[in-house]
Amino acid sequence: MAIAVSKLYRNCASLYQMQLLAGHKGLGNLVEWVHIVEDQEVSSFLHGHELIFIAGYMCHDDEWLLNFTKELYQSETSAFVINLGPYIKSVPKEVVDFCNEVDMPLFTIPWKIRLVDVTRDFCTRIMHNESVEASVASTIKDIIFKVGDIETQIQHMERNGYKRDCHLCFVNMSVNNVDEQYNSDNMERLKLFVEQIARTSQRMFIAFTYQSNLVVVLSESDMYNVRKFVDDLMVLIRKKTDSFTINVGVSSIMQGFANQDINFENAIAANEMAGKRKVRVTYYDELDLYKVLLAVKDKKVLKDFYQEVFGRVEQYDSENGTDLMGFLRSYLDNNGSPQLVSEQQFIHRNTVNNLIKKIEKITGYNILNLEEKVRCSIGFMIKDIIN
Repeated sequence: MAIAVSKLYRNCASLYQMQLLAGHKGLGNLVEWVHIVEDQEVSSFLHGHELIFIAGYMCHDDEWLLNFTKELYQSETSAFVINLGPYIKSVPKEVVDFCNEVDMPLFTIPWKIRLVDVTRDFCTRIMHNESVEASVASTIKDIIFKVGDIETQIQHMERNGYKRDCHLCFVNMSVNNVDEQYNSDNMERLKLFVEQIARTSQRMFIAFTYQSNLVVVLSESDMYNVRKFVDDLMVLIRKKTDSFTINVGVSSIMQGFANQDINFENAIAANEMAGKRKVRVTYYDELDLYKVLLAVKDKKVLKDFYQEVFGRVEQYDSENGTDLMGFLRSYLDNNGSPQLVSEQQFIHRNTVNNLIKKIEKITGYNILNLEEKVRCSIGFMIKDIIN
C-alpha cells in the first residue's frame, strides 16, 4: 500500500511550511517510502514511487540540479522536496518547467525545518496508512467469508469511514502475464495502478488478493463511477506497461454488509466469464441469462443438461473429425440465416441446409423449432460456464 502525495501535502503543508512550486497534476502520485538523496548516482538505486528530499550538499550549479531532477524522474520518483538554504537558495526556472512538463510535484521547505523530523513523520504516516488499510481489508474478508462477529466487524468498518448502509461494488481482476517470471512484480504494479486511479478521484476503496486475483471493493452508489474507475484503469495499464493485461469482472452495487458474500462471488463469476468469452471486462448485471445459469450451485445439473443436448454431436465430431458444434454455434449466432452462416463458414448455402439436416438426424431435434433453438442456445451458454 502507499499514500498519495496530496494527502501528505495536505496534512503537513503548514506544519513544515511546504510550498508547491510545480507538478500540480501529479499530486495523485503514490508514495511508498521517503528518502534523503544528495548524490546524483544514488538515484539509480531507487525502487520508484518514493518522495525524495535534497538539501543540495552536492549541488554545484543550476545544471546539476536540473540533471538531478531528470534522474529522479527516470527513477519514477513520485515527488521532489528541496530544502532551501545555503546550498540551494532558489529553484531554477528550468527545474520548475521540467517538473510541470512531467507532472512531478516539486516542493520547497525552509532551511530551519529539519529533514530528519519531516522524513520520520512522513514514514510514520505511510506505515500507519498501510496498517489501517490492511486492517480494513482483513475485516471485509472476514465479512465476506462469514468469520467472526458481524456486528463487531461492521463497527470497525464504520470507524474507518464505511457507513453501515454504504454501497459496495466488487471488481475482480486477473492478470495475464506476457512472461510468468514477472507475475508477482506485475501484481504489485497493478495494485499501484489501482491506488493511483482510486486516490486521484478520492474514492474510498479496499484491495486484497484472492486466489491469485486482485479484488478491489469500491464504495460507490452509482455504476457510472464504477465504470469510469475500470475504464481509467484500463487506459492507465495500456499507457504504462505492455508486460501484462487484465480481465475484469464487476459485481452489482449492493447496499449494506449483510449479503456482500454474494456480491463477491458474482464478481468472481463475471471475471471467469470475461476470460471464457475473451473480453477484457464483464459486468455481472449485463450477463442476462448467464446469471440464472451461474446461480445453479450444483454444476452437475448443468453438465447433465449440456450432455443431453450436445453429447451425440460432440461424439460425432470426435469420431469423424468434423466441427458440427462450431457450425451449429455459428448458425444460432446468426439467427439461422443461411446467407450469413455460409459467409462466416465459407460454405455454400446448400451445404448449410445439408449440415442442419445432419445435426437433426444425429440429435433428433428440429433445429428450426424455436424451443429446440432455445435448448441449443442454453447449451452453448452452459458450455461457456463449465469449460
